[in-house]
Amino acid sequence: MSALIAILLPIVLLLAVLLSGPDVRARLYPLLPWAPLILLWPLLDQPQAEVLSLVLLGSVLTVDAAAQPVLWLTLIGWTLAGWFAHQTVSRNRRWFWAGWLGALTGMHLLLLAGDIVSFYVGYAVLSLSAYLLVTHARDAEAWRAGRIYLVMALIGEAAILIGVLAIAGQLGNVNLAVLPEQADLFSQSTARWLLFFGFAVKLGILPLHVWLPLAHPVAPVPASAILSGIIVKAGLLGWLRFVPASLDDPAWIGYLLMTLGFLTAFGGVLLGLTQARLKTLLAYSTISQMGLLLVAFGMMFVLPDQRELLIAVLGVMVLHHGLNKAALFLACGCAPGTSALRLVLFAVPAVALAAAPLTTGFLAKGALKDVIDLAEIWVGVGIVLSVTSTATALLLWKGFQLARADAKAQTRLHPAWPILVVAALLVPWVHAAQVDLGASFTLAKLADSLWPLLLATALLGLYHAAFRGVSVRLPEGDLVVLAERLVAVLGGLRTSVPESGPSQATWPLAELPNRLLRLEGQQRRLAVAGILLLSVGVMLGLLVFVY
Repeated sequence: MSALIAILLPIVLLLAVLLSGPDVRARLYPLLPWAPLILLWPLLDQPQAEVLSLVLLGSVLTVDAAAQPVLWLTLIGWTLAGWFAHQTVSRNRRWFWAGWLGALTGMHLLLLAGDIVSFYVGYAVLSLSAYLLVTHARDAEAWRAGRIYLVMALIGEAAILIGVLAIAGQLGNVNLAVLPEQADLFSQSTARWLLFFGFAVKLGILPLHVWLPLAHPVAPVPASAILSGIIVKAGLLGWLRFVPASLDDPAWIGYLLMTLGFLTAFGGVLLGLTQARLKTLLAYSTISQMGLLLVAFGMMFVLPDQRELLIAVLGVMVLHHGLNKAALFLACGCAPGTSALRLVLFAVPAVALAAAPLTTGFLAKGALKDVIDLAEIWVGVGIVLSVTSTATALLLWKGFQLARADAKAQTRLHPAWPILVVAALLVPWVHAAQVDLGASFTLAKLADSLWPLLLATALLGLYHAAFRGVSVRLPEGDLVVLAERLVAVLGGLRTSVPESGPSQATWPLAELPNRLLRLEGQQRRLAVAGILLLSVGVMLGLLVFVY
């Protein structure tokens, strides 16, 4: 019963926001930030994983080891970000809170889902509702970011829907706990890789990352905090549910996924170093950190018999990144350069993400290195993993410089920010102790986490000595900008084609920008219904194309 109420509460609040008058909404707004606290009930209602089970209309609701850390992350991070939002978001409040509660409904459902259909419905609701958060400003930049987000989300949703239908056609709407036992079925089907691709869009794995650096600069600060710190983790949970590793899978699959993860980790940093806005830089940092989650996930194909251990490691990594990154985004709304205290509050999660000794990053990366050592693979993998800390330190040092320049005197320090910083310091350690992943504070471990930061310091010294003043700027969205320019060039070529009747149709891409803008305008008038209709149309079209 507790899981059902946790799902129904944000739905009831969403309907109240959409259907009530201005006076009722004004009284509701102070209550909305605290809706995620209802997750305490299903979390505390089960002392061990998988004891909560409720069947309703063929759906199963449960809590298991994979979802538990994301549930805690949602409860803590979403609540504090909501508190921040209540006191800072004043424009288009109905639009914002509709997206906020819609996304929360989807998040609650997918986290508590115990069957295939419930998870997919929650994931789809989450993805589509987040569009309202991205477009909250409702200006040209926000509509453009929303357009890119919606296109990428629907591409991902289509791939996931096809994969889910392929699985359900074989197994029916089975309990999610059964899917790892059917890994052989997945290994013989392309559905597994369609699902991997679809969930990779949410995580921002290169080159599917393009929506993240566009969405974060235009979204309100608390929306960016949950998009980057929490919502992207839905993609990881999708991988754990629907992309299980089989004992018969060749190890090269894991090595390939780990390579893609490292490319994403370093690529996110390199792209982030070319940015001038703090929120955009933090978005690229998230892309980089999601690459590390992919490295850990790829280990499941190298050590398929260590699934439970790797789920525990991923849980610590999720809490570590989610809480620290949400704290950094809340800093963007508190003018961190105003005082030394605020700069310290920014530096603490930044240093943790760089995996400095004794931080939660030290804990998370140490656990992952232990698994890599267990696999007895090439020693260079551990070294590359350590160098990602160097890359992160360089990126967040630049982020610190941008934060120091943000010194708006009239901006107050919202208490949600320091509370979240403290939560980021403590919660991952508590969870690690619960799953028996406590860090070993040996001299070798401490040295292993220190030398990457010393390397970053040396590189910064070299840069300031030899390349000071040299900078490279890439536009936010990188590949999207290149694609837009290509479409513009192709559109311009149309003017050189003689206007001789049917020959004008030889350049279909020339009309693509105008068609997208017309489609977006129609979608705005249809609001949420337009999003749903558009998504159904795209999914059905892709299904027809594939089959």
